[in-house]
Amino acid sequence: DLMHTGADNPTITAEAPWIEVVAGISRGGLGAVNVVDETGHLFGIITDGDLRRALQQIKHAELETLKSAEIMTGNPVVASPELLAYDALRLMEDRPSQISVLPVVDGERLCIGLIRLHDIVRSGL
Repeated sequence: DLMHTGADNPTITAEAPWIEVVAGISRGGLGAVNVVDETGHLFGIITDGDLRRALQQIKHAELETLKSAEIMTGNPVVASPELLAYDALRLMEDRPSQISVLPVVDGERLCIGLIRLHDIVRSGL
C-alpha cells in the first residue's frame, strides 16, 4: 500500500498560519500537507514548492497574517483509494505542470491520505 494515512498524513485547516504549514510538511516528511475543512473534507493541498513560492513573493510585514488558504492549490487533482499505482502515476504525469503528490479522497471528498510519486517509483512500478 503506497498511501500515507492517519498520523502519516498531516492535515491543516485553511485558516492555519503559514508556520503551521511548515510544521505539517516537516512533521510528515512527505513534502506536502492536505488542507481540509472542519469536517475533514479536502479543500486543497500545499507542497513544499507552493510554500517556497509564497514566501518568496510575500512582503515581510504580511508574514504575520499569511494563512494556508493563500498558499494552497485549491481543487487539486485527487486519487480514489481504489486507484492503481500505475493510474496514479498517469494522473501525475498528465498535468501541464507535473505533480508529485496526490491527495486521496473518498466519494464524498473526505481526505483519507496522500500518495507520492517517490513512493510509486520506489515500489518498482
